[in-house]
Amino acid sequence: MVNKPKLQIKEIGKVVSVSPPLIKILGFPSLKMGEVVSIGKKQAMIFKITREFTPALAYQDFAYALNLESQENENVKVGEKVERTGELLKVPVGEEFLGRVIDPLGRDIETGKKLELKEKREIEKLPPQIMERGLVREPLETGVKLIDALFPIGRGQRELILGDRKTGKTSLAIDTLLNQKDVISIYCSIGQKKSELLQIDNVLREFGAKEKVVVIAAFSSDSPVLQYLAPFSAMTLAEYFREKRKDVLVIFDDLTKHARVWREICLLLEIPPGREAYPGDIFYLHARLLERAGKLSEEKGGGSITALPICETKEGDITEYIPTNLISITDGQIYLETDLFQKGQIPAINIGLSVSRIGAFAQNKYLREVTGGLKLLLSQHKGLKKLVQLETELSKNYQKVFKRGEILLEIFKQEKHQLVDTIKQSIIYFAVLNGFFDDLELEKVKETETKFYKFLDKYHKEIQFNLSKFGWVKPVKEEIERVIVKFRNFY
Repeated sequence: MVNKPKLQIKEIGKVVSVSPPLIKILGFPSLKMGEVVSIGKKQAMIFKITREFTPALAYQDFAYALNLESQENENVKVGEKVERTGELLKVPVGEEFLGRVIDPLGRDIETGKKLELKEKREIEKLPPQIMERGLVREPLETGVKLIDALFPIGRGQRELILGDRKTGKTSLAIDTLLNQKDVISIYCSIGQKKSELLQIDNVLREFGAKEKVVVIAAFSSDSPVLQYLAPFSAMTLAEYFREKRKDVLVIFDDLTKHARVWREICLLLEIPPGREAYPGDIFYLHARLLERAGKLSEEKGGGSITALPICETKEGDITEYIPTNLISITDGQIYLETDLFQKGQIPAINIGLSVSRIGAFAQNKYLREVTGGLKLLLSQHKGLKKLVQLETELSKNYQKVFKRGEILLEIFKQEKHQLVDTIKQSIIYFAVLNGFFDDLELEKVKETETKFYKFLDKYHKEIQFNLSKFGWVKPVKEEIERVIVKFRNFY
């Protein structure tokens, strides 16, 4: 008996228009959004489906997106056959990326080679369901005193960093990355210059952090397609590590540029603009990205993805479209103010407009027990400062409160890359709140603080250990008081 060949039905389309990187194709009645199609040796991703034709944005062989000046665009011709792959766009994932600088499609930028990894994952994925998530309770310590004390970040939280240009947003995020010891970090650069990324790479090498960091970069000179894919590729890689029961930190630098890239793509696709010329789905774009971050329940492995998206404001206006969208999606924001930066208050964090919606739940107990007093002190200091400006005479008690507030604000000043662990932070806050530094001149505060940290490390490491293990129990508290008095007698 002769076996009859099986009938295979394929959907075939054809190119009807080429305006790099946009390619319009005809056919494919059952094509899906985000699906990859093949045009000869090239591939394209479907961004929009219409009745007349389907626009697709092309890129080369899962490597670099087509450049407008690229001569290879000539290979895509009107009338050329287009075939479905039946798959959504996938990117390679794996631990081999640690210590490398890659593009959003997995190519090593430094060597120019494409790593052949076994596992690939779809770049778009639904976020974990509510019942699959765990509580955000474990701290992600940043080493930045003001954040760890007043706006603590938990593993699995999404904390927005926003402010004008040149206010220290990237430095703050990089400092958080440098402070991680048991957390895998992914830095996603969107639309930056190569020189800016080189500076960051040099910092990672200088502090010995490069081997535990993956840098995913789409430069300003790259195609809008590649810049659009960058944060989704970073989140896909982060999910891979989270499923390995690991904690991951992802920095998106920045989502303002990403929104502008999506606006540019939508103009190519003839999608109607909305508020501030952005397409109507711009909120959904970032929501479906950031919702994928979070802490998984123990039944699901207990891993976490902490997201630090960065957003740029203009003239300090946080009511603009993109900033307000991101504020409503995230679990809090750290607002960096230009005026504070120019006055030398570094980090230039506006305490009144910054917030962490996880708050003390994600703080170590020994730090939480002293930060309540800090918030009260800062609140009192703010009110007293208005009276001082009006030249109102304060009572001795209020003078003491005002002086401690001034000392605390000096302690909060911190140059970039000079990180402080939360144990030392707790001890110095305790010293300020209990008046051990009341006699210090403000000009001497930073110098004394540095000497105090060195004193603790050289002579009293056991005190730091006991505080981290037992908290502020009476014997530990009394011993810390003796250590502080001993230090003040010498300095």
